[in-house]
Amino acid sequence: MAAEQEKRLAVDWRHVVIEGIYRSGLLRACHGLSRRYEWVDKNGRGGRFRNVREARYVILGYHRVGTEGAPLFSRLPGPVFARQMQYIRRHYRILSVRQMVEELRNPGDQGRAVVVTFDDGYLGTYTEAFPVLQDYQIPATVYLAAGAIENGDVPWYDRIFLQFRRAGSTLKLLLDRPRSFELRSDAARIEAATEIVMYLRSIPDEQRQDWCRRFDRMVPLAAGDLHGAMMSWEQVLRMRQSGVTFGAHTMTHPVASRLGPEELRKEVAESKRLIEQRLSSGVDEFAFPFGKPRDCGNAAATLLAELGFRTALTTIVGVNRPGADLFRLRRLVIGDDPSISMFAFKLHQLFFHPVDEELSLPIPTADRSSIEGAS
Repeated sequence: MAAEQEKRLAVDWRHVVIEGIYRSGLLRACHGLSRRYEWVDKNGRGGRFRNVREARYVILGYHRVGTEGAPLFSRLPGPVFARQMQYIRRHYRILSVRQMVEELRNPGDQGRAVVVTFDDGYLGTYTEAFPVLQDYQIPATVYLAAGAIENGDVPWYDRIFLQFRRAGSTLKLLLDRPRSFELRSDAARIEAATEIVMYLRSIPDEQRQDWCRRFDRMVPLAAGDLHGAMMSWEQVLRMRQSGVTFGAHTMTHPVASRLGPEELRKEVAESKRLIEQRLSSGVDEFAFPFGKPRDCGNAAATLLAELGFRTALTTIVGVNRPGADLFRLRRLVIGDDPSISMFAFKLHQLFFHPVDEELSLPIPTADRSSIEGAS
């Protein structure tokens, strides 16, 4: 408990400091500096400023916008999302994924740019985010968990969060070893569900499915718990008609690296086929479920190229530059912190000090945001 309190105090103080930097105008001054310079580390021996002439691209990854219903792990209020879109519209070039890829292939000195993406296809992407995207004329790409859109049910990890909300005050489960979870508060339920999902991401997918079936029998859900959280195909079509692009995010949101070759092919190919059928247009953009290095593996890129995809997004934190691997593009997952100063600071920090998570791993990967690459 003392450790948790210390962590909360550290976070609170960080917010206070960053809020002061933002309100003082210092962040705006640094924002101008990062147009032409960045700070690079020197193998643990300090660092130095470096002049930057090449373009740099940060992809923002959202899951849902809104605060009601599933997913329980992500609750970003609509007005906060609107302030974030206003901020990037004011301070950065905004591109679609396809525009960014063209610039990555044909390098220039276009400066910094931001790309907006969403995963899964939660209803809030349509009801809350879509009007804001239209207001600020922001292009976006939504990567659909096609099976969830088709049947209207939430993905498997959302089921687990809902089940922990329904469970009693104590829950005994078998993971890698027997565990007992005390569920005395909403925070404890979220923390326990997060731990379960993290565990299930680490085991072969067949075992994950078997565990989920047993858990369904232990903590059953009503049909009403599962429906109403995802967009419909009609809503997807309305967004596409207004310029939103759609990509594939597999059928059932498994961990790609935990699938055998045939299972992976089926998940990816079937999602592409279904989305193309429903939208009557081609799909050549993909986003890895969860998207961390251990989730993506190293075998999927060849399959994606074979199936006609041109890009694949991860949730590996980093900046994309000319020459980037188009099947392992970096993203910054946006959680539900309501502070616009924190949002602005994190975005500026990534441009100014472009740390790559896969190469240096300085950024924790097992927090709430890691549910989806989070998500």
